[in-house]
Amino acid sequence: MTFFPSSRRWALAASVLLAATGTAAAQTMPNAVRVAPTRDSSSVYTYVEQMPQLPGGGSNAAIMAAIQARVAPTGGCGGKVFVSFVVGPSGVVREAKIIKGLAASCDEAVLAAVRQLPRFSPGRQNRRPVSVVLTVPITF
Repeated sequence: MTFFPSSRRWALAASVLLAATGTAAAQTMPNAVRVAPTRDSSSVYTYVEQMPQLPGGGSNAAIMAAIQARVAPTGGCGGKVFVSFVVGPSGVVREAKIIKGLAASCDEAVLAAVRQLPRFSPGRQNRRPVSVVLTVPITF
């Protein structure tokens, strides 16, 4: 006996399978996208209904400007550093890491600037505060 699921069941089964395996197709789903759990075993999202914001509001451009304002001038840096960090449910920045760096001095300056960021308004999914990972480019 052969089992042919209806197209709606098949699409649901495929999306669940893709989400479980963490493929890129799962990240194009219209709902919030989860990333691997962190140490505290709660989910970390890449996109939520309400993204984290700095005090006073602002988008990614405001976050980039806040980091660049805190970067100590370093000589010999020219280019972009991509930094990733998690904004927790309490709005605290944690787990900052360099995704693509330039030189060690430039990378350390960006990490130090991210650690100095103020407490964010946390990201929200289904009206609950959740952890959200952000990746921003910092230009030297």
